[in-house]
Amino acid sequence: MEKVVPFIPSPLKVVKAALELAKVGPGDVVYDLGSGDGRVVVLAAKLYGARAVGVEVDDALVLLSQMKVREEGLEDKVKILKKDFKEVSLEDATVVYLYIYYDVIRDLMLEKLEGLRPGARVVTLEIPVPGWMPVAKRGVQDEAGVVRTLYLYVKGVSDPSSWKNEEADPKWVEEFRENLWGHLRRGSSSSFSLSP
Repeated sequence: MEKVVPFIPSPLKVVKAALELAKVGPGDVVYDLGSGDGRVVVLAAKLYGARAVGVEVDDALVLLSQMKVREEGLEDKVKILKKDFKEVSLEDATVVYLYIYYDVIRDLMLEKLEGLRPGARVVTLEIPVPGWMPVAKRGVQDEAGVVRTLYLYVKGVSDPSSWKNEEADPKWVEEFRENLWGHLRRGSSSSFSLSP
């Protein structure tokens, strides 16, 4: 297995903001591709009740993540896979978190993201998904006072293949837009459904 990026942990305050931006809840399955010390998947399960899967190739980080999962008593909600993200299926993912280089997303992940189910959300820290249109972009100040940028994408809305897909369900897209605009008008504390 090849390690394609170094471990640079996402600030905890930013992780919480990313999970809130994606409206993570108990019905979600959150994947973190390049999960490092497991902070994203642990917080997704602990704070929002989601099931979560961390994918990491570094042995030490896998062990550290597994230890955190045990310490928090989240073994029934969180799995840490020692795998290359290219080998992992995202068929059950409803949310994918990425803090990874632009060229890695472009060259190695775009095909995986294209295979997500309609309505699945993708949240990236700092790096936009090449060719996709975010439905939201948010600046978040981290613990050190640095403003970090989060991007939110929705499969079936943000990805170019959905713009040309004659089989796309226009009713679902319209419902999503109505829900999104309603959510924005009501403020971030309201929830909205992404179900088709």
